[in-house]
This record gives sequence, C-alpha cells and structure tokens, in this order.
Amino acid sequence: MKNIFKKIVFASLFIALTVSLFAEPASTGLTDSDVKNWAKNLNTIVKELQALGVWTDETINATAKQKNAVDAVLQKNGISGANCIDKFGMISSCAAVVIAASELDAQSAALLKAMGMDPMAEFKKNVNSKDYAVVEANSKAVIKAYNNLDTSSFDDAAASASAGDDYSYGDEDLADLYSRLGKSIENVASQSSNLDMKEANEEGKFVKSMYEYISKASGDSGLLYKSSKQASKYKKTSYKKGTKVKVGYCWDDEEKNQSKFVLIFDLDKKTAEFNFDWKVAKADFKDMINGYTVESTTKTLKYTITSVEYYYLTEDPMRSYGEGNEYVIKTKEGLVLHAWNEFSGDYNAYEWKVGIKGLPDLSSMDRDLGWTTE
Repeated sequence: MKNIFKKIVFASLFIALTVSLFAEPASTGLTDSDVKNWAKNLNTIVKELQALGVWTDETINATAKQKNAVDAVLQKNGISGANCIDKFGMISSCAAVVIAASELDAQSAALLKAMGMDPMAEFKKNVNSKDYAVVEANSKAVIKAYNNLDTSSFDDAAASASAGDDYSYGDEDLADLYSRLGKSIENVASQSSNLDMKEANEEGKFVKSMYEYISKASGDSGLLYKSSKQASKYKKTSYKKGTKVKVGYCWDDEEKNQSKFVLIFDLDKKTAEFNFDWKVAKADFKDMINGYTVESTTKTLKYTITSVEYYYLTEDPMRSYGEGNEYVIKTKEGLVLHAWNEFSGDYNAYEWKVGIKGLPDLSSMDRDLGWTTE
C-alpha cells in the first residue's frame, strides 16, 4: 500500500470512530458491478477526474456545471446510475473501512473488544450497511485497487517528491494517531453504561467530593440515636478500652482500581487519620490488558481527638428491642463524628448512620458510609 494511503486509511479510521454515534446514511443502491468496476478502473477514474480539474487530493470536488462531465467519466468506467457520484463516494467510504479492517492489528482489535466495542461495527455506522456488504464482498479487489493506485500525480505527493522526500508514516504519526484515537474511544466509551472505566470515574468523583467536604467539616450534626424508637433506652457509658472506630467507603485493599477512603479513630491514642484514594480512568489505546489506564490521587487528613462520648442500648432479655451503639468523637480541628447502629430484637434488621456536619445526604447519591469497630 502506498504510504500516503496508509495515512488516508488511518485518518478514515479515526474519523469513523469519532462520528460513530450518528445515524446510518441512506443506501446508494450499489451493485456488485459498480464495486468491481470501481476496483478495476480506479486509476483511470482518478486520472480522468484530475484532467477535468475536479479531483482534490482523494475526493471529487465538482461544481453543478461539471456534474454531467463527472457523471460521464464514472458511467463510462462502470459506475452506473444517475447517482453515480454518490455511489463513487459510498464505495470509497466503504473501502476505507475495509482497508481499516485489514490494517487494524489483532492487539488493537482485542483492546476495543475488551472495552465492549466491536471496532468494525462502530466504523460501519458511517456507511450504509447494504452498500457496505456489497463492497466487503469484493474486499480483495478493493484492497488491491488501493494498493495499486498511482498517487504520483496527487498534489501533496508531487510536492513531496519534488522535494526529494517520500512521505513515511513514522512513530510520531502513530503516537499522534493513538493519542487522538484514544480520546475518541474515551468519548464513545462515555456513552456506554456498561464500561468499567465509566463506573470507576463516577466512584472517583464521589470520593474526591468526600475529601473536599470532610476537609472543611466543622461542628456537631447532633445525636443520631435520637431518631430511634428506643431513644429513651440509650444510656451514656464508657467505651471499651482499645477501641478503634473505622469509617469508610469501599475500604477493601484488594480492589486496586476502586476509589475509597478510610477514617480510623484510635480512641486510646486520641488520634484520627483519614486516608482518601480516588481514581481517574482514561482510555489508553496501547493498553492491551484493561483498555484504559488509572491515575490515583491520595490525600491524608490528620486530627487530634479531644473527647469521646459513647451511648449504648442494652439488649432486652425479652427481645422486644436489640442492641444499639453511638460514638460521638470530637476533634481539636473542629470535626465531630457520629457513628450509630442498632440491631432489632431478633437480629433480622440492622440500621447504621454516619453523621458529619456539612456532608450532603448520601442516600440521594445512592451511596452510604459504613462503619465498624476493631
């Protein structure tokens, strides 16, 4: 394949992906004969169109007055019908997809598939499916026609040749292609609800927002157990020595690509440390494992505990109610944490809440914070 057409094919692949969300164009009524003649006579067609002055680089650019002359060239070379110009354009567009399919290496195809995308299905959205089927059925002839196309008279090729410099599709071009294609994949991927990277970014935004809220939090949101039906039965008492209260969101260390944060209050040492880790997933065309890379941001907030209050609901022996706990932890820096839970008498129900003043209603985000002691 001529180097210039490698450039055209890759550019076509890039354009096809970026506009793949638009509707399929109408069929031009391609016939097997149209495609075979296009492949057989492509060099002749291009030369005659150049002679008419209507061939610009790799496309027809004719005025209304030139239409009859262009029609005559195309029909003489086997592209039939009153819409032969549309047919020529459709064959060329379909041919670009066929060439892209032949040029797309197995690893790149595997990447797109791993991202939930059938690459050729996406590219074919820019051509009519019926017309494409006719061109694809003649793929060998189409590829051969592109390989054998004489590009020496093309404006950019001629200019390059006159300078003694044949165009070479090098590493810098590929790097640029991968960069642009990666952005396009990311744009298309953002439209899909079943891609891991979209979910990862949503979680990352949530954890980042929690860091921003908690870093500014100050003041007391009020006792949580007061909302319980058993509120009158809670008694203020002493907490167990050595207790650590752990609050967090997805604190599983095995989930490497999951955004999370963990707040650990060491009640004996009178210290609290908040560790946040949020992820941003970005499409990476060259990552053959995940299809995207993950960038992490970590932040730590440290506090000094000034006081701890503990309220306890003793289990009723008659099991009319269960057990409840609430820790109220105040810090020198102004943040106050409330951690409350309650079990039903038969332990079939369990409620918990985390209270930090200034934190939004997480239930509206379909999220909540868990807590435990250790």
